Amino acid sequence: MPLSRDQHLPRGTRRILHLDVDAFLASVEQALHPELGGKPVVVGGQPTSRNLVMSCSYEARAFGVRAGMHLSEARRRCPRAIFRDGDSQAANRLRDEVTRTLLGFTPTVEVASIDDFYLDLTGTERLLGAAFDAAWAIQRAVQSRTQLGLSIGVGTNRLVARLAGKLGKPGGVAEILPGGELAFVGALPLEHLPGVGHATGALLERFALHYVRELRLVSREVLFAAFGSAGLLLFERAHGRDETPIEATHVLGEDGTLHARPPHSLQRETTFEPEEGRPEVIEAMLSYLVERGAQRLRAQGVVARALEVRARWVDTNPRPGAWSAEGLGAHRRRALSAPSDATHELYRLALELYRSFPKRRALLKRIGVAFHGLSVAPGWQGQLFSGEDAAAPSEHDASRADRHRRLDRALDELREKHGFGRILRGTSTPLAASHPLEADGFKLRTPSLNQ
Repeated sequence: MPLSRDQHLPRGTRRILHLDVDAFLASVEQALHPELGGKPVVVGGQPTSRNLVMSCSYEARAFGVRAGMHLSEARRRCPRAIFRDGDSQAANRLRDEVTRTLLGFTPTVEVASIDDFYLDLTGTERLLGAAFDAAWAIQRAVQSRTQLGLSIGVGTNRLVARLAGKLGKPGGVAEILPGGELAFVGALPLEHLPGVGHATGALLERFALHYVRELRLVSREVLFAAFGSAGLLLFERAHGRDETPIEATHVLGEDGTLHARPPHSLQRETTFEPEEGRPEVIEAMLSYLVERGAQRLRAQGVVARALEVRARWVDTNPRPGAWSAEGLGAHRRRALSAPSDATHELYRLALELYRSFPKRRALLKRIGVAFHGLSVAPGWQGQLFSGEDAAAPSEHDASRADRHRRLDRALDELREKHGFGRILRGTSTPLAASHPLEADGFKLRTPSLNQ
């Protein structure tokens, strides 16, 4: 196979690909419903709701519709737009199919989010040819199997590949040749550099810094004094350097089954539409999110060392420290006494953290849980004495922890066979009055799509 432009590169030159599925959630709708192809599609709900645009096709973007815009504004700008709620289960299935396709090219595939992937093609020149040609082959393979379009960036590190991919949108391939990283990154506006958000960008603008090449005039010491360790990272990125390796997150079994390697953290969150103020419904949602997360922990054979609960309330006058202009947020995090994947123990801590939030009169907009410090489950050691009455132990009376452990295992087996939504814990059942229940569980407004 001809190696074209890559054949003259020094041995071991890194060839990194960044793949981004174009308008992912909108593309999923078009893949599931071919009649939507070429039409303006907006995902986020109906325009009569107060939700925001989650994703929109490029046909809708031509009218000025953007993610994060209010749906009513999207309707005003594009009256012919087709509004969809989105299908998280289909999105996850197609993401997994994209992952399987990529693993057919290289085992080093990192799934960075629901629609972002990194590939390391270093050393595959004889098998796949030049990285640029391999990128086109990958794009065609994914399109054939999933009907999803990809934009691909090719570079010598993940930073350059990610930035190059933006040049290829939509549906193209852009490569920055080895040796051209400094000139390419330097010509970009500062807001394109990862790590330069609104606050950092505003501060840099005060010093008349607008392009990455201008940021290079600032010394490492000054950036560290201004931004701490994040300033050191900005210094490296401004020079087009990124030595972060690509970590394989999935492997294919012999039967073609996709297995995810244990992540560093796991999160589940959702948005209430309309906003919710009833404590029993909020706590039921918290219970359900913990159930979903705990089942995923057990399925991946990992336990969590810490748990975090996040909430966001509606607030028309947000104070400094708010998550966004859409509401006021708060979070609580605490380490567990021992690493655990038990639903009962995790929910008990989550409920305690949620109830520790300051009381607010505003309605709740979003709630979520995150499991941190994941490590391989060491196995379960049964308890000798009963947790309820250790003074009068009985050989037939297992501890409460043992019983909850057996309950989790039984529910996991039944849900694997019949679907998660066929069996619910009592703490989650109040959701049935406000959320449609399907075989796979409650249909949430904005479920976590990156796990």
